Amino acid sequence: MQYRCKNCNKLLAKGEGELEIKCPRCKSVNQFGSLTTRSACERQTSRNKHHGQHQSRQSA
Repeated sequence: MQYRCKNCNKLLAKGEGELEIKCPRCKSVNQFGSLTTRSACERQTSRNKHHGQHQSRQSA
């Protein structure tokens, strides 16, 4: 994955994970997180909530 400055689009880093980095070009502080990891976790939580609601409707 490539991490680019959100202000000037300069390539800041390549790799995986979460990081905070100051752009040497425009001095903007950029924070990046692992969206794929968060999305997977959020999807699982969402599935569990919907599944529980679905069962409640069937038994009512």
